[in-house]
Amino acid sequence: MKKSLGRIFAAHGWRVAAFAVVACIASSPGAARAESMTFENVCKGNNAASCYVRAEGQITAETPALFSSYLKNEHSDGNKVLLHSPGGSLIAGLELGELIRARGMETEIGIWKSEGTFGDTVDGGYCMSACSYAFLGGEVRRIPDGNRLGFHQFYLSGERAGQVPSSQVDQALMSAQELSSRIVRYLLEMGIDARIFVLGTGAKPDDMFVPDAAQLEEFALVTPEGFRAFFLEPYKQGLVAASKRKSVTRLYDLASQFSSYCRKNKPYVLITTDGGILNPDNLPTTSINMFSKGRGITATATKDILRVVGDSSVEVEINDKVVELLSVSERIEFSLFLGMSSGGEVRGAIDLSDMDRKIIAASFRFCIG
Repeated sequence: MKKSLGRIFAAHGWRVAAFAVVACIASSPGAARAESMTFENVCKGNNAASCYVRAEGQITAETPALFSSYLKNEHSDGNKVLLHSPGGSLIAGLELGELIRARGMETEIGIWKSEGTFGDTVDGGYCMSACSYAFLGGEVRRIPDGNRLGFHQFYLSGERAGQVPSSQVDQALMSAQELSSRIVRYLLEMGIDARIFVLGTGAKPDDMFVPDAAQLEEFALVTPEGFRAFFLEPYKQGLVAASKRKSVTRLYDLASQFSSYCRKNKPYVLITTDGGILNPDNLPTTSINMFSKGRGITATATKDILRVVGDSSVEVEINDKVVELLSVSERIEFSLFLGMSSGGEVRGAIDLSDMDRKIIAASFRFCIG
């Protein structure tokens, strides 16, 4: 008596093959009950940096074409896609992710809540199954606390391996290899650790693998936030302390480095941008906030103490009070407001370690007050 295909898969461990048999309709449990994905332009405020393309519903074979048409024909501010979806077609999810990456867009998971003209994102969003691969297409990927990304074994809606005729075993295995290769290639092209493929396909069809915070970072599923530890290096006759951004810069968030040093015996900080076109005749508004054990100070630059360096940096002269607080602060926040034509806001926040504070203090050590 011939073994059923389901028993063959079980005997030989063909878990990947089981989901790849029918990759053209790969869906998550319950996806059939969801409405097809729709797109809508939504904003938190009246500037493009606060706007999203809201993408909600099941991913179908038509979703990539509908997304392309939406971007071409509808007015859409900003460059972020807000995803909330149970999954759907695996192939379409991969294609949607490729379109998102080709447009240089960001992805975020969340639920949109309208509040009059504008609205806001709220917790409880999820991006499962095929949606998870679309999410990975984002140039920048964010999952705020309270939202979930999930992977699982894909399968043909309405069928299981045990229902596939044994005559189709060879074709099933070939399809498994082809689909597995495409998924891994896609992950690598998106800069994702391909080990996530193993964990995702290890989940049962009716179960879900939801990476925890450590795994999201380990497998590069989300984009690192913030700045790296400060380093110290010689520059001309003095020292420069600097902290570089962890991730690539993005639209309306162009800060790439924060530096401190002395020049002509006076203390300065330098905010460096990536892609911003700065005009020395049209100085931006700059503020630097420092916090130390409940104390805080805001240093606002004026034209007398601010100058543009090249076309990508702004130097701010600071006073002794700011120097003192920088040397003991637990956190630095800075913001530099450019015109929208120059890229918008340049901002950053740096949590300081004890070593960071010592390095910053060293960069000011030979200033004469």
